[in-house]
Amino acid sequence: MQFPLADVQTAYAVGLGMNLFNEENRPFMIRNLKEAVERENPDDEGIMRPGYSLMTGFIGTAWISKALSDNGLDELAYRLLQNNKYPSWLYSIEQGATTIWERLNGYTVENGFGGNNSMNSFNHHSFGAVGQWMMAYSLGIQRDEPAFRRFVLQPRPDPTGEMTWARGYYDSMYGRISSSWKKENGKFTYEATVPANTTATLYLPASSLKRIRESGKPALKVKGLRFIRFENGKAVFELGSGSWLFTVEE
Repeated sequence: MQFPLADVQTAYAVGLGMNLFNEENRPFMIRNLKEAVERENPDDEGIMRPGYSLMTGFIGTAWISKALSDNGLDELAYRLLQNNKYPSWLYSIEQGATTIWERLNGYTVENGFGGNNSMNSFNHHSFGAVGQWMMAYSLGIQRDEPAFRRFVLQPRPDPTGEMTWARGYYDSMYGRISSSWKKENGKFTYEATVPANTTATLYLPASSLKRIRESGKPALKVKGLRFIRFENGKAVFELGSGSWLFTVEE
């Protein structure tokens, strides 16, 4: 039995994020998600909201950024993150939010509190899912083995150029994993900390090993750093424990 698919962001984002579409239909769902993010969309009251707005509701918000990045659409994921028009993550911040709201319209310029706050939390987890995307995709910290004994570092700098740096960390059972990147004057700089007794696989954006240096030395001459392969425009290395500082001339 087949059911019609609603032409909304959530329908595509959840299906792609959970890998529910077969290989035949997946390219069409990626295209549809892209179009649903880029275009204007009506809200529940029929008011058209600008492109790159968050039209996902409670369920789809946890999946949309992941679905975009997993399917080659990092630029749209960053455009969603940086949008400050209603409805978006940054809109509530510009209205004075210091915690995460349960509803995107907890307060709006047009309607104030809107009369819907008898059941609305202003310190809620619902729209905080973007924080997981920032950790796992922008900073690129992802688990490989349980407890992060082995993990992945795959930073994804902002292709829009709006964000020029990011920095953060995750406190694992083995210790603090830190990750930060910066793009400046044609150079990509990446710093990471790998805790003792752990190993990381690094995917570093680079087109040639000759362009990569670690703490000022050619990457291939650094002890504890093992080059594995090139994959999809990234140099893949295995990192031992310690602090690492990579620079890539673009």
